Amino acid sequence: MLTAFRDAFAGQGELTERQGGLLVVGSGVLFSVTAIAYAAVEDATDFQFLAYRGASTALAMVILVVLRRNGRPVDFSGVTRTTWIAAAVLAGTSMLYILALSRTSAATTLFLLAAAPIFAAVIGWVWLREPVARTTAIAIGITLVGVTITVGAGLEVGSATGLLFAGLIPVSVATYSVLMRSAPSVDPVVPTLIAGSLLGLVAGTIAMGQGGLSVSLRDGTMACVSGGIALGLGLPLFNLGHRSVPAAKVPLLLMTEIVLAPLWVWIWPGEVPSFATLVGGAVILGAVIWLVLVSRDTPTAAPSSRLGAVPTD
Repeated sequence: MLTAFRDAFAGQGELTERQGGLLVVGSGVLFSVTAIAYAAVEDATDFQFLAYRGASTALAMVILVVLRRNGRPVDFSGVTRTTWIAAAVLAGTSMLYILALSRTSAATTLFLLAAAPIFAAVIGWVWLREPVARTTAIAIGITLVGVTITVGAGLEVGSATGLLFAGLIPVSVATYSVLMRSAPSVDPVVPTLIAGSLLGLVAGTIAMGQGGLSVSLRDGTMACVSGGIALGLGLPLFNLGHRSVPAAKVPLLLMTEIVLAPLWVWIWPGEVPSFATLVGGAVILGAVIWLVLVSRDTPTAAPSSRLGAVPTD
């Protein structure tokens, strides 16, 4: 399996749906680190955190590009307008997530994120003409039940702005999943590099206007962990794995982030999750594992789409 991952990352083979699903699940595990990193921030503002998060993500991709230059160099020739749009959506998603966490409860944010599979199924059908498999529909239902159990007892709306930001996240996650599935020829490093650069530039500009980029070593480190590690490692895995997974399934497999985020905060700084959180998390994780097990174990080619046919500039 490791050989298949290596070959696919080098553009020399196709992953099976099950292999792609495992990579998406792994990316969700890495993304969940953001919860504990953001919880550990002391004084940095949202946009200071986002500026360092974006910059460290871009830096991680530059390092990867350099490391690959003599073996399997990163190919930028497949970058199209679709790739740029997807990267912009990804940068916006990262920004929305942090802004939502600071303005409403994590429970509310995660609850709304659970709607992403539904949006992905609809958008995937419109753009890619991908039908929603019965197993995917069942998994969506099970996941929604699990998330409802997890956060239902402690759901707090927070500010109207925070609710708006959180509500936009599932739409942007679903849109990014479909956009990247429509561009299978793009090296998985490229969208992450563009998105990190865009996020760092936009957030950094806003932060400079609000007082500057000076933060403590602790806060800067936490932002870089959420960027250089969580996104820097997780996004290339996600971008590679999603190609062989139907659009509606991708957000479902990313539910590992929702399950693990409260567990990391439980370990440190010691915020004990409720019984409902543990039960709901078990239901979600069970749905994800079942979805991986029933996935096909044969190579799956990503479909073409109307957006994928947009010419380069």
